[in-house]
Amino acid sequence: MIKKINKSNKKKVAIVGAGFTGLTAAYHLSQKGAEVTIFEAGPREGGLASGFQLMGEPVEMAYHFVYKTDNHMIALLKELGMEDDLSFYPSSISTYYKKKLYPMVSPLDLLKFTPLSFIDRIRAGLTVLYLQKVKNWQKLTSITAIDWLNKYAGTKVTSVIWEPLLKGKFDIYFDQVTMCWLWGRVKQRMDSQKAGASGEELGYLAGGFDSLVQSLKGSILNNGGHIKLNTMINEIQYDKKLNSVQIKTSNDDKHFFDSVLLTVPSNVASVMLKKVLDEDRLYFENIKRTKYLDAAVMIFVTEQKISNYYWHNINDKSDFVVFLSLTNLIGTKKFNGKHVYYIGDYMTSDHENMLIDKKILMQKWLTKLLEIFPDFDQNLVTEKHLFRFKNAQHIVDIGYEKKIPSIKTPCKNVYLSNFSQIFPMDRGTNYAIRDGKNASKLILSELE
Repeated sequence: MIKKINKSNKKKVAIVGAGFTGLTAAYHLSQKGAEVTIFEAGPREGGLASGFQLMGEPVEMAYHFVYKTDNHMIALLKELGMEDDLSFYPSSISTYYKKKLYPMVSPLDLLKFTPLSFIDRIRAGLTVLYLQKVKNWQKLTSITAIDWLNKYAGTKVTSVIWEPLLKGKFDIYFDQVTMCWLWGRVKQRMDSQKAGASGEELGYLAGGFDSLVQSLKGSILNNGGHIKLNTMINEIQYDKKLNSVQIKTSNDDKHFFDSVLLTVPSNVASVMLKKVLDEDRLYFENIKRTKYLDAAVMIFVTEQKISNYYWHNINDKSDFVVFLSLTNLIGTKKFNGKHVYYIGDYMTSDHENMLIDKKILMQKWLTKLLEIFPDFDQNLVTEKHLFRFKNAQHIVDIGYEKKIPSIKTPCKNVYLSNFSQIFPMDRGTNYAIRDGKNASKLILSELE
């Protein structure tokens, strides 16, 4: 058990990045008596789950939800007295293919999916069932998802169902992703199925995910912590003379700490630690080998109910991979009867959609949405926003597990914890919370 730090010997800990990993680590560290300072390059806390006001209500810039198996998230909510803010709702999934929308809520829906022959439908269902039962996922790390699916699910099932989703999620890297990543995604969703019924249940917080962000922030500040927004870190190195870690910001301000936790993407961390590259070349080579994709997410409000489903996988060639209705999950009451939708896609940083004007991209996507839903009326859209995220998804390719960097960096008393270290499951708030807590335990134990 980690003891609380003695007030007379209060340790100073810096955390770079105010996403859920950083906030959770700061929360636990400050509870144990450490003096915590969070440096965040952006204008708000929350990372990929950052919130903003939509029709006067807090929502996420990028769609988020809670799985019933998200034990670390649920435990943190209970610890903060927020467990009653979490409600689970029946989810509904559909697939858009060849200009038609197909329900994908239950196994029966898959059996009715006419773009596949009956034999292929059975094969598709058995593949998912098999993946749900797999225990030895390690055997799936040495084969790509595309190769495995073509072999076991069949080329037709793969080309119709799986390949479009992999392309949407991983862009040009779709054929490099290891099968163990897809296994993790399938298992996670199947484990969220309603007991004794078909379909899954997904959770959402009454005040959106920003309510959890604000609760963590409040606790950190109440415990004497500090949060510095809009603060870029230029350089980090260990100062032997002062026996502390020096952080230099972009305006050349210097700060000194007993320990530093980096929760930024690995490629960003390597730039911050450029002064210690020679300490461990292999460590930094592995960091640089981790590839990332950016993401763009549009959210809009309309008076029109466009679809009856919560989640829409777009399996036809499109500029986006997913279309999602928040209000089809949680209802329209908090939005005065209006409907809230998300459009999202992943892409390389040099992709046109990451560079063009936001208004042009939003119109481009709304025009595409009209092709999918001919009854969609753009004139009924009352509010719309677009957000872009750097380094939103890492590429889990063959041999990935061998290049996952240790939480201890070559720089003394500097630690690294980000979603690229989550394996074999996919990144998400639940694992960010888990890893933030684990990082705080390690830092506290070494400070002792």
